[in-house]
Amino acid sequence: MTKARLGLIGTIVGTAPWVVMILWPTPNPRRINLDPVRGLAGVLTSGPREAIIQMGGNLAVFAAFGVFGPMRWRLGAWAVTGLAALGSAVLETLQYVLDLGRVTALDDVLVNAAGAGLAAVLARRWRRPPHPVPSPPEPAPSPSR
Repeated sequence: MTKARLGLIGTIVGTAPWVVMILWPTPNPRRINLDPVRGLAGVLTSGPREAIIQMGGNLAVFAAFGVFGPMRWRLGAWAVTGLAALGSAVLETLQYVLDLGRVTALDDVLVNAAGAGLAAVLARRWRRPPHPVPSPPEPAPSPSR
């Protein structure tokens, strides 16, 4: 399997379950929160277990894209972060427009993008090709007589 194919498969398999969960309807009324400070403060003060679940989940949404996306497409960490922010903004907009009973929140976009960027940076060394083996030096040309 080529690196490009692995990158595409890893991106899809690692991101699709999160997308399905984000777009799964709930019986709650839809809400919107465009204040990232209030949203993050609410998550972090909701108790350690809930904070870990919420922050960990949001960091993981596009983490597979951060790890595997650069294997498929020539992307740096900033491009991965920007594309993840765009994808997350689309998902949050869909949550609101489709009235899925979820909270549409700006802090989710920021944390999703941060997770992708962090994963891209941490996986950079793993994705790097192995050091090339130096070839033996060329023999010196023999003197002409």
